[in-house]
Amino acid sequence: MNATRGKDWKGYPDLFLPKYVSMFPKGYVIDLGACTGSKGDNAIFLAEHGFEVEAFDRNTKLINELQEYAKGNNLTVRAIRNELTTLTIIPKRYSLALLTWSLMYIRKGERAGLVKMATKGLIPGGYIYLSAFSTEDPGFLICKDKLDEIEERTYFVPTRKMPVHFFDLDEMKELVDGLEIVAVKEGIEKDPNPKDDHFHGVVELLAKVPDK
Repeated sequence: MNATRGKDWKGYPDLFLPKYVSMFPKGYVIDLGACTGSKGDNAIFLAEHGFEVEAFDRNTKLINELQEYAKGNNLTVRAIRNELTTLTIIPKRYSLALLTWSLMYIRKGERAGLVKMATKGLIPGGYIYLSAFSTEDPGFLICKDKLDEIEERTYFVPTRKMPVHFFDLDEMKELVDGLEIVAVKEGIEKDPNPKDDHFHGVVELLAKVPDK
């Protein structure tokens, strides 16, 4: 999930993307929380595969680094500093919408609305990819033991001044109710960055809007 930006940068995109990238219609991608978990890896990977990426994140430093790297490597990425909960997404513009490792930092009352708006932003036959930590993640028991639960499976992290929510698969499926579910993954996996020797409990979902 982490990468060092620079001339020797090597990305670690989420594993669903290399597997399914050939299925996505070419066009615009919206990456919501582009730097939260992947540090821009997904945006760079998709731009390298011919997509025009609009990447949003609240982290000014990482957004600037992502934009600088994309510009230096002639990749079509617009990296924009913005809170996800204040965005307005253009309807029927995007081939793919990503909410990878960012949805879990948004409160329950805002999650469903953001996913719904992202879905409306997709063209017919477009895809939405969601991923988050699950209740199998080691961090879940730590949060459950040490932090205040502000909503079901949601805990406030004082050091980050933000909530963190741990998903289950049924909950994630509810967010894309009415769409065709293309792929799901739930379980334990090693962090893809070889420098990060640890594991996460994850739940991931790829869904498709109707072709017409």
